[in-house]
Amino acid sequence: MDIEQFRKAAYKAIDDICDYYYSLEKRPVVSKVEPGYLAKLLPDHPPSKGESMKVITADFHQFILPGITHWSHPSFFAYFPSVGSLESLIGDIYAGAVSNPGFNWLCSPASTELEAIIMDWSAKLFGLEGNFLTSSGVGGGVLQTTASDAALLASVVARSRYTRLHPGVSLDKMMIYGTTQTHSLGAKAALILGMQFRALEVTLADNFSLRGSTLSRALEEDRANGLHPYLLIATVGTTSSGAIDNIDEIGEVLTSEPSIWLHVDAAWAGVAFALPEYRQTGRLDAINKYAYSFCTNFHKWGLTVFDCSTFWVKDRTYLTEALDVTPEFLRTRHGDTEIGTYPLVGSLDP
Repeated sequence: MDIEQFRKAAYKAIDDICDYYYSLEKRPVVSKVEPGYLAKLLPDHPPSKGESMKVITADFHQFILPGITHWSHPSFFAYFPSVGSLESLIGDIYAGAVSNPGFNWLCSPASTELEAIIMDWSAKLFGLEGNFLTSSGVGGGVLQTTASDAALLASVVARSRYTRLHPGVSLDKMMIYGTTQTHSLGAKAALILGMQFRALEVTLADNFSLRGSTLSRALEEDRANGLHPYLLIATVGTTSSGAIDNIDEIGEVLTSEPSIWLHVDAAWAGVAFALPEYRQTGRLDAINKYAYSFCTNFHKWGLTVFDCSTFWVKDRTYLTEALDVTPEFLRTRHGDTEIGTYPLVGSLDP
């Protein structure tokens, strides 16, 4: 495909996208296909030569769209809000056009600097303060793909910090805390790292919110059994019940447990902090005071196409201590101190 062929095909693709949105509310929300439907429609082997865009477009309409659950449908109410916007879709097109790996400043100066600026804008939009800002020179924000990746990153960084503070601790004795309402990202992070995960019980009487007294009892029990809780994942807006953990009480308990990292997962509800009237409900003041890290997803309530997760940390030196592996071929005269070089993967979309 040459540039002019691309121009023509892209115009047609944009028309298709517009027609899709116009027809969206007339489509069934949930796909009517059965598992395994697509393998019956496609050949067993890849094509030996390219196909025309006309054929590819027809395949999309005939084979793919019937198997789509339409998350942007006005009647879709499952899981969590997940509606992109046409503006973000255009942004995705531009990002795909330059296709810059952003693993250091030299590889993509604009992407690296724009990430830092946008993360500070977003922090200010949500009311995050102080060292959560990249411009503070202490902490800052970095894009991730999902809240699960952000939780895994927090788990890795918190583990590194804890073992530095407590050298010689056995990794199989280290433990991540969540609640029975915490997203599976907590248990999954523990599974990946070979740690234990404890889901603390929460009750309807407390609106499924983790209380400080529950945390205190768990710490006492686990310490008595020779275990080392090193990370607590608190939630603002659990997936199952929309619960908000009592971060004021949790944070107060953890003031006497400075080795334990407090990560706040606000995957879908955190975007509501853009409205000042919801910040008290979401316990934003306590997050600013006690949390070491915070995450929310723009691809949920932030009108951004999948995927875009935002992760802030109050002290980015913990990221460099845990994850800085810079081989010779990545070293540049500009240095690699920017926080944007520390996702778990090598680089993200520009």
